[in-house]
Amino acid sequence: MEIAIIGGGSWGSALAVTIAKNGHNIKVWEFFQEQAEEMQQKRVCKLLPDTRLPGNIFVSHKIEEVLPGSELILLVVPSDKVESTLSKAKHLFSNQPVVVCSKGFGEGLQLLSESVQKHTPGNVYCLYGPTHAEEVCQGLFSGIVLAGKEGKERKQIQKALHSPAFKIEVSDDIIGVQVCAALKNILAVFVGVLDGKKLGDNSKAYVITKGLDEIKKVGLALGAKEETFYGLAGIGDVIVTATSKHSRNRHVGEQVGKGRKLDDVLAEMKMVAEGVIALKKAIGFKEKLGLHLPLTEGLYKILFDGKDVEEVLMSLD
Repeated sequence: MEIAIIGGGSWGSALAVTIAKNGHNIKVWEFFQEQAEEMQQKRVCKLLPDTRLPGNIFVSHKIEEVLPGSELILLVVPSDKVESTLSKAKHLFSNQPVVVCSKGFGEGLQLLSESVQKHTPGNVYCLYGPTHAEEVCQGLFSGIVLAGKEGKERKQIQKALHSPAFKIEVSDDIIGVQVCAALKNILAVFVGVLDGKKLGDNSKAYVITKGLDEIKKVGLALGAKEETFYGLAGIGDVIVTATSKHSRNRHVGEQVGKGRKLDDVLAEMKMVAEGVIALKKAIGFKEKLGLHLPLTEGLYKILFDGKDVEEVLMSLD
């Protein structure tokens, strides 16, 4: 299969390396020209320094060299870059399916699948789960969820991506997996803050448990299915993102917990911390849907209003 990947960052590169092992021809579009040329010529991704790109992966800064002829497109750019990227690329789309791998929300309070569907005539799917790029690219065992309309096309995509070490489960709850994928990053930031403040494991267990319930509230209000929040895309992704050394969102929170300013932490990062972006969206959902989300509100006050972490925890109801 001819597969195009829009986004050559750590996750896009990890997916390219993993899927290439299945024998597919992979073309990757990377936004930064210098990085694209380095990846193509030296066969490395600087965000995954121990990984080499196999010969059946082609990388280019020119999107017109990547999309034409593709049978499947994986979208792996930061959530706040989805609209601008697709606006430039949509004239190159045909009827091939698009799999959204970006985690976050679209413009306003849209789901990313809704934003993407405006730009493509093909079907839209989502691929989310507890899968750090640093481990997937090494071939370490992982499981992930492909969500979208059931049918022959979804089975074909599942077969193309699946391998013994990269198991692809399927779901028709495209709303639920997106809500989980976006909002679990908020919990990771909060847990990082607790670690930075050295507030112990009990507080983290509280935040993860109560935070998952808040994620579920948002999802159910938008039409998600409850079982999604207890599967790989739900609690599975929460666990790995909130507890792993690889989690950039947890890292951001930890640095803030140690007393650093949020803007300084974000400015030095090479990759995007989606949790900070998603937090602002979550407040929007709270207001629009009339939900009670004390943890979400509390983290917002910590990050943007300078509220004391322990004071926020003590005031939770």
